[in-house]
Amino acid sequence: MKTLITGASGNFGGMTVKRLLKSMHPGDLILASRKPEKLAQFAQLGCVVRFADFDQPESLVAAALGAQQMLLISGHKVGHRIKQHGDAIRAAKQAGVQHIVYTSYFGSDAGNTALVCVDHHGTENILKGSGLKYTILRDGMYGDSIFNAAMPAAIATGKWRMCAGDGQVNLVDREDCVDSAVTVLTTSGHDNKTYNLVGPDLWSFPQMAALTAELTGRPVEVIQLTEAQMYEFLDSVGIPRTAVNEFNVGGFEWCSDDMVSYERETRNGRFAVMSDDVRRLTGRAPKSFRDFCNERMDTLRALASKAATT
Repeated sequence: MKTLITGASGNFGGMTVKRLLKSMHPGDLILASRKPEKLAQFAQLGCVVRFADFDQPESLVAAALGAQQMLLISGHKVGHRIKQHGDAIRAAKQAGVQHIVYTSYFGSDAGNTALVCVDHHGTENILKGSGLKYTILRDGMYGDSIFNAAMPAAIATGKWRMCAGDGQVNLVDREDCVDSAVTVLTTSGHDNKTYNLVGPDLWSFPQMAALTAELTGRPVEVIQLTEAQMYEFLDSVGIPRTAVNEFNVGGFEWCSDDMVSYERETRNGRFAVMSDDVRRLTGRAPKSFRDFCNERMDTLRALASKAATT
């Protein structure tokens, strides 16, 4: 079955393609990206590479031609994704795609005011109303988003600022989500289903801070802020309030509206989600966040050593 992967040059997309190539003919993979030049290695293997940009709807139909199913990997620009994803869904239908697998986000139910969930809930509604077969993959918070951004900042400064209180979230290894997506794309029985792809336990932000201190031997002070104070802090370190394309401030790739609304709904318990869907799809238990961090201890120790000398 010819399969279109959007955002194929990104982290999730690239990992998915490498796994699919273990069981699929390269010519059955259509890889779409705003930066198709980054897909040269897959083109050399025989994959079909096409340009597609969520902000250029006219490019989406051409990218989807010939595909029977599509992995719609969520865009990054919070507040813009409902239109972007809606255009992609309509283009896929026009091009003849029959089944869309969508990487959504856990907790994306009506009433969740976290901007990420507003985007995904809106997209899910469009997809369900499209008349196409669908599978919704509600990924948990990727552990690497904490490991690559929040933990290094805490190690460097000795402080973890938050407005999430003691609310808990479920952290998942991105690879578990990728493997689950590959299962859905390569096996039957997933039509019109929603899966919650999450880890085995829940973590509050203070617990993440404590884990950081435990693994590095450097104390981390938890500083609970109001939402207004959180905005002031994020402003002070140069994080934009609204989403812009391709920005990164100290490892943080999210605007402050996104982060503050997320921590508000963490405080409200919206992300304390448990599920066994990763095990059901992959046949193995999801990796814990502690194990994820233990596998990367060398990175944490290097950061701690650098912080100790500055």
